[in-house]
Amino acid sequence: MAASRPRAPRSALRRPPGRAALGGLGALALAVALAACAGGEGSSSSTDAAERASAGAAVSAGADCLAPQVLDALGFAGGGASSTAHPDVPDAGPVPDGFSAVSAVLCTTGETLTDAAGRWAAVTATRLEGDVRPLLTALTASSTVPAAGTTPTPCAADAERADLWLVDALGAAVRVALPSAGCGPLPVSLSEGLDALDAVDVEHYPVELVGPRATGTPTGS
Repeated sequence: MAASRPRAPRSALRRPPGRAALGGLGALALAVALAACAGGEGSSSSTDAAERASAGAAVSAGADCLAPQVLDALGFAGGGASSTAHPDVPDAGPVPDGFSAVSAVLCTTGETLTDAAGRWAAVTATRLEGDVRPLLTALTASSTVPAAGTTPTPCAADAERADLWLVDALGAAVRVALPSAGCGPLPVSLSEGLDALDAVDVEHYPVELVGPRATGTPTGS
């Protein structure tokens, strides 16, 4: 909706006769000033938005351990073997200011599942509830926050990996950056913060067939 135009000063409404030209110049100056002001407000808003975006991780509609970016972070290049497409999610980042987390979802590797097709590498999604304050303290500590612009060391192929979401009371979630991009053991403070929470739901999802089941070949008599 268009903003209402500012009310003209009373002195402008009582312009003396014969000064129409000066009044026109004054109106022109006022219009230029208003335009400059509007442009400044837009620029300021854009700057504020950029600062807010860089201040922490972007908020998603919910936590998803099978999103393409999460699977990639967990070492499953190509998005795994899920038949259901999952929407893209933002990159992991620092805990944003003002985000009130009440629970967490931890996505991890290391589990395997077996079915008729063979053995699958799986992603484990663990929903954690309880007092999240120790975890938040660990995540915001200078010793565990990854330095900006640093590139993590490549993760060993057999190393277990983790990806972490924080969730608010309405289900909105943010992916938070972990030291070493979640590769290998987490720092003690983070592990203790996670261990202090209760695992209220654990799900395993097969994403990559690593050991196809051998099929028997008939032998001749």
